[in-house]
Amino acid sequence: MTGPGKLARVIPALVSGAIIAVAALVLYRTLGGIDAADVARQFAAIPAADLALAAFFTALAFLSLAVYEVAMLRYIASGLPDWRPFLTALIAYPVGHAVGFGALSGGAVRYRFYASEGLSTFDVGKVIVLSAMPYAAGLGLLCGASLVYDANEAANLLQATPRAVLAGGALLLAAHAAYLLAILRLRGPVDLRWFRLELPSPRMTAIQYGLGLVDALCGIAVLYVLLPAGLDISFTSFAAVYVIAIFVGLLSSVPAGLGVFESMLLLMLRDVPPEALLGSVLAYRLVYELVPLAGGIALFTGWEAWNRRHLVLGRPSP
Repeated sequence: MTGPGKLARVIPALVSGAIIAVAALVLYRTLGGIDAADVARQFAAIPAADLALAAFFTALAFLSLAVYEVAMLRYIASGLPDWRPFLTALIAYPVGHAVGFGALSGGAVRYRFYASEGLSTFDVGKVIVLSAMPYAAGLGLLCGASLVYDANEAANLLQATPRAVLAGGALLLAAHAAYLLAILRLRGPVDLRWFRLELPSPRMTAIQYGLGLVDALCGIAVLYVLLPAGLDISFTSFAAVYVIAIFVGLLSSVPAGLGVFESMLLLMLRDVPPEALLGSVLAYRLVYELVPLAGGIALFTGWEAWNRRHLVLGRPSP
């Protein structure tokens, strides 16, 4: 294998390893003086109204993704009734969020559902790629806007200069603007040197960004409403912190960014008592990841049982 080829394989592993090592060090230093009982008390002290509001935002986030899944299947002309992709999304997205590696974990669910309905492997692959677009569109655009909107507060949280924060936010917004311009001007597939890139239509792109923003705003709101009372941080600044923590968690390749996400929040939200912050994150993972995962598993189990019953009775599945 050539030198550049080796580097292409080694660099991602080195980046992941470095991120995990830093996260482990942060957690070790922070958690060393923390009593687990204090975290549990902070978790138990979260008002029921805040938990209910977090549950509402969670439901809205996954419903927006389910609507997007319906739009995706219409876009590729699958011919499936709308309720099938809607149901698939309510299983695939919670699995992808909680387990991590969404393209693989959520993709496996999609392959199970759509391949059995006659979709080709190519079409299922296209759906898997498209399923990640709202996530990238919503979080990326929101992060750029948050950094530009309140650069001074974001700079304080990120331990950076306002100029650097503004530059980072402007670059993110410019990247999204360039992508949207390409969508508008380069209609249809684009032939590159090694492969053909199929860009979504302007209408599909609008759906991706619209529902992606709803999903991203709801995900941020879930943790924001669960933060300790009296915390002096605006929603826009917290949005930038959240997106950066999520992004670093993705780079680490750790399932669901477990530990890495927490360490980044501890680094950036230095004024929040660690026990209170970890109690909030624990509630966030419960409401936004574990409860939807349990619901997705229940739906999947029920669907499989329904299919087996119809198979035994010799009836076609619905």
